[in-house]
Amino acid sequence: MIRSILKLHRCSIMVLIFALAVPLAAFSSTSQSGWVSLPSLPDPIGYGGMFAGVLHGQLVAGGGSQWDKPVWLKGNKRYNDKVWALSSTDGAWMELPVKLPTPRGHFSGATAPGVIYLAGGFDASGGLREVLALRENEGGFVWTQLPDLPVPVGYGCAAFAGGRLYVIGGLDDPASLKPVATVWSLDPDSPADDWRREADLPGPGVFVAAAAGAGEYLYVFGGMAVDAEGDYAPSRRASRLDTTTGKWQALAELPDARVGPITPCPLLPDGRLLLAGGYSEIIPGVQREHPGFNVRTYFYDPAADTWTAGPDVPHGPVPDRDSSGDPGPAPMLGAPGVVWLNLAVAVSGEVRIATRSPQVLALPFPAELSTDTQ
Repeated sequence: MIRSILKLHRCSIMVLIFALAVPLAAFSSTSQSGWVSLPSLPDPIGYGGMFAGVLHGQLVAGGGSQWDKPVWLKGNKRYNDKVWALSSTDGAWMELPVKLPTPRGHFSGATAPGVIYLAGGFDASGGLREVLALRENEGGFVWTQLPDLPVPVGYGCAAFAGGRLYVIGGLDDPASLKPVATVWSLDPDSPADDWRREADLPGPGVFVAAAAGAGEYLYVFGGMAVDAEGDYAPSRRASRLDTTTGKWQALAELPDARVGPITPCPLLPDGRLLLAGGYSEIIPGVQREHPGFNVRTYFYDPAADTWTAGPDVPHGPVPDRDSSGDPGPAPMLGAPGVVWLNLAVAVSGEVRIATRSPQVLALPFPAELSTDTQ
């Protein structure tokens, strides 16, 4: 019975799938928890599986997928090639002239100073191997091409650590039931060296996990695995790769399983990592009545290998269960995480099955952690 319920939800799961400190008065408060709302994307629906990063002091985001109407109303999935930028917390998103080569989403996305990396993803044709870098160029932004991934990777995660771009896990096809534990890395400054196969992520393969880079360490949290019976199994695993030795270490498990949290996980100035968004269990029942995702957040302290509770993500009432968009605020799945202006930011994402949101939610750093470095 459980297996049949999971199969019924297969489609549902696959579609889920620093400058100066800014005064809080500049934001729209969403709750007493500390989360605030930034200007929403200029799209009434929003997107899951976008990328986001900071270029030239601006919050930049693009790509992703959305449904024209929910799956229970026989909606169609479509991808996005637009890229937007937000210059200030009280400004408006502006569409940039630069577009993705094709409408696409669900990449393995990561950032380094002055560059946003996108590896793989999906478009209307299926899984992608293409790897792109978005950089500033003569007052604008331009895509440059890096070596293709050895295999297509969608619903993977990525981070920049130890001077290399890492791509972890994922699926080679959006309909696949076989997530991989494969880890690839590339030195973007020496692309002629091509992609290098690293030691596999410990344990079974996962997709829609979260990653983070901190100095020489690569962290991977949660994701969706598949058990021996072929059923989905939300993961609580946490692992760290020492990029200098190439060896993985098992870390303290997540307090609860987490599928599709924001990624890369925002790194606070005190070295902690924020885990937010996603869901912890597969909820059976009618898709239309899905309750939404996990409000709980956690901070991971690498020095102590411990998890502590963070402020809950605000959760507003559902305005229309037959709409493919929801203005939020609501816990998000499949949203990119980025640090901008002393804020841990999550851009758009899915808030219920096949329902996106144009929301942009942010958690301000405590005053004592504020930094004047971006």
